[in-house]
Amino acid sequence: MSSHKRKLSNFMLQPLLQIRLGLYNILLSLAFCLALVAIFYVNFNKFYDLVLELTDLREEVTDILRSYVRGLVGWVAIGTTIYFFITVSVSIFFTHRLVGPTYAFRRHIRELKNGNYGSRVVLRKGDAFQEVAEDLNDLAVTLEQVRRRS
Repeated sequence: MSSHKRKLSNFMLQPLLQIRLGLYNILLSLAFCLALVAIFYVNFNKFYDLVLELTDLREEVTDILRSYVRGLVGWVAIGTTIYFFITVSVSIFFTHRLVGPTYAFRRHIRELKNGNYGSRVVLRKGDAFQEVAEDLNDLAVTLEQVRRRS
């Protein structure tokens, strides 16, 4: 079994499409996160106002809550950064599984156009469009049979 290193260029078959899909995913996630932040912000302010009504320790409560929020913001920033890189990586990986077969299909169609009816599409396990590859291979068999009869 040979092992070969994959380069980023091997995964970025159609960079604009793959990056666009990744960015759509990130933008949708960002919109969802902003909605959550807005919900937490409104509820946190209500909680803050309630605590201030129940106590006369305005400065102490404000300092404690600011310290808490500062720590929380740091963890959210770290989590967001990690999430961003994971989302981009997963988007590139899965779009590669979608875009990769199109190269095999195009190569196979070129072979058929050139009269090489013995050509077959071979996809990797996990690639999308396995059924299409089977149909193209069936087409090649049919064309090969028609050619032999002629």
